[in-house]
Amino acid sequence: MSTETTYVDNPPPKYQEQVRSSIRQCPSPGKFLASVFPIITWLPKYNLTWLWSDFISGITVGCIVVPQGMAYAKLVGLPPQYGLYTSFVGVAIYPFVGTSKDINIGTTAIQSLFLGQVFATVQETPQFLSGQWTAEQFAVTMSLFAGIITLFLSIFQLGILFNFICHPAISGFMAGSALTIVISQLGKILGVHVSTKDAPYMVFGNTLKELPHASIDALIGILSLIWLYGVKYACSSLAKRYPQYKRKLLYFSMSRNVIVLIFTTFLSWLINHFGHHAESPFTILGPVPPGFQDMGVPKLDTEMISHVFPSFPSMVVLLIMEHCSIASSLGQTSDYRINVNQEILSVGLANIFGSFFSAYPATGSFCRSAVANKSGAKTPVNNIVVAIIVILALYALTPAFQFIPNASLAAVIAHAVTDLIVGPSVWRRFWNIHPSELLIFACAFIISLFARLDISIYVAVALSVIVQLYRTARPRYAVLGRMDGESMQKKYCGEKSAAHSEIDALNHCKFFSFTHPMLGQYVQPIAPGVIAFQPCDNMVFENSMMLTEKLMDEIKHATRRGKPLAEKIGDRPWNDTAGTIQRDKKPLLHAVIMDMTCVNQMDYSAIHAIKAVANQAERYSGRPVSWYFVLNDSLSVRKCLLFGGFGTQERKPGAPFRSDLKQRKKQGAHVSSNDNDQNDDYSCDDQDSIDQKSGVVIDSKQVVQVEYVQKSNNSRPPLTKHESTLSYNNTNATGALDDAIGHCINNTQLDDVYPYFFFAMRDAAVAACSRHAVPEERASPSSALSVNVVSEIDEEKQ
Repeated sequence: MSTETTYVDNPPPKYQEQVRSSIRQCPSPGKFLASVFPIITWLPKYNLTWLWSDFISGITVGCIVVPQGMAYAKLVGLPPQYGLYTSFVGVAIYPFVGTSKDINIGTTAIQSLFLGQVFATVQETPQFLSGQWTAEQFAVTMSLFAGIITLFLSIFQLGILFNFICHPAISGFMAGSALTIVISQLGKILGVHVSTKDAPYMVFGNTLKELPHASIDALIGILSLIWLYGVKYACSSLAKRYPQYKRKLLYFSMSRNVIVLIFTTFLSWLINHFGHHAESPFTILGPVPPGFQDMGVPKLDTEMISHVFPSFPSMVVLLIMEHCSIASSLGQTSDYRINVNQEILSVGLANIFGSFFSAYPATGSFCRSAVANKSGAKTPVNNIVVAIIVILALYALTPAFQFIPNASLAAVIAHAVTDLIVGPSVWRRFWNIHPSELLIFACAFIISLFARLDISIYVAVALSVIVQLYRTARPRYAVLGRMDGESMQKKYCGEKSAAHSEIDALNHCKFFSFTHPMLGQYVQPIAPGVIAFQPCDNMVFENSMMLTEKLMDEIKHATRRGKPLAEKIGDRPWNDTAGTIQRDKKPLLHAVIMDMTCVNQMDYSAIHAIKAVANQAERYSGRPVSWYFVLNDSLSVRKCLLFGGFGTQERKPGAPFRSDLKQRKKQGAHVSSNDNDQNDDYSCDDQDSIDQKSGVVIDSKQVVQVEYVQKSNNSRPPLTKHESTLSYNNTNATGALDDAIGHCINNTQLDDVYPYFFFAMRDAAVAACSRHAVPEERASPSSALSVNVVSEIDEEKQ
């Protein structure tokens, strides 16, 4: 009885092929234009039934964006109309370049708070006090450079940097920033005059000190907060009790900001118009000029640029973090995917164009984007409705804006950000995942209350990177063993010879770690002198030394020396001066199985460390040691192992393994002339060549090795895997080749063309035990077999 084995090879692609493949993947001009302006893709397919949903969503968001825009501009320290300028440009541009249906670009609380901290330093300069610098110059400068930097990041596809900001860092920063904003607005809500330039904890303390001097603004602010929170929780409770009115209650709840501002503004107008007061008894917004008063080419000042330049990186980080986090979150909620680089492009264009409208830096808003999602936005068209509302507000409603009480605006700001403040349940959730997650969250949250916002995000990101580097440098690893079922032991025990029954049992056993929390106590060694080691992460320069040291420790723990130590202590190595001679009954090491299925990336340091530990293991055992590798489909790992020579493990005495990549190149150069000779030498009589079956046209550019090998079940597996070559570069024969390969591997055993590479742990264990199924007394240790670790220069010369 015979079995049929198919040997396959996955040769690493050449750099020329990789370059050609990258060029072929470049989009055509039409696809590139559609990627830059996604509206080209979805607008022709626009369904008119979506128009009503987009209109309702735009009206809802527009009623929020007008008061928030003016309030957030006051948070920066700018006139309120700058908030409306910022709110218009973002929503007017985003439908053409955005990839989210919910995002609303405009003013945000966190970005406004940060810019307010920067603007406070500008207001203290002699240039600003003398009138050389103006608020308009500050807004234009920050907006223009925010747009240029983000546009640069988008063009060079650097949106991947957003992935370096972990979720605990974002949550902690958002929670701390929200609490900071609430503290900064407490003074306005309670009608006390407190400087907000100090640290948040100082602002909170000073607010409490000034409470005895509260003005009538406190009445308006407190009543506004009562209305906002009362409507919110009342609508939520009624929606649960009366589900049939849930949507109407939702819209009423969303309009609570507009209602409170309309009511307080009307009350303020009545008091100021009919009261005949010389000045308003409470603080009001003041005159708001209609229309776009300061449109034009941005006027820059080099001294101002140099003054605010250190704030540019922090500003850009906050812009991208706010926008991409809410966009990706809403995309996951509504089952669509955003393009991070395209979203960064939309932020860049919005801020560049915004600088011509005297807008300050804008980004995606958490609050308004969430409202757009909840109110049923179907496409980015809802932003156009918002832009129309902002224009109407700028040209028609500015006379009424001057009577808006500052206390009600402050209440709107404080109420809008309180949803970002997380409670103890979130803290507990981070702790349950891992204490390091809570540490990152707590650092971002606490530092934001005692320092500038940018410092908190920098510290949190740096801490998360340190934690990740530590995890990479100290990855998990496992020493694997076998677990046999009781039925398998009964089936194979006594039926055949001990060696064959052991091999058959390996074919049906499972492999687990000795430290498995549930099954570790049932795991047994694979075979005497066989060590199975599994790295649980990529092997790179940070961790390769640690992993190989752990492997060597396991080898010394589980096996004995091949050559005993000298009897005299003085004759022993300086680093191994044991007091007594140990008569160890452990087996000799003859095979190491490396389960690399969890390893997707290797570098030169990793393969050099594996070669070094291979030499150490051979010197320790005093005999040749075979290394078996279980691989996944990573070409990087395969190429590194072939470079190290672990595919064939051919070597000269005193030298490292010969690189298999050089052999592959030599074979590839002569594959056309030697193809028939290789088939005659290595193939069996009944072997059929794949190209003969399928009629595939041969091409000598790229090869895949496939061969049938007939062997007896009772015979020992071959120590080498012979191969025949077949090229598959011809595009016309691709389908025929796929059919041929699919036919030949159907109902056959699949194996790697290299004798020490395997697809499954079971195959590697069988090969290791079959190769070394000889009594130990026949394999006497020999010091001549040990080799030394040579330097990189010597290795290249050899």
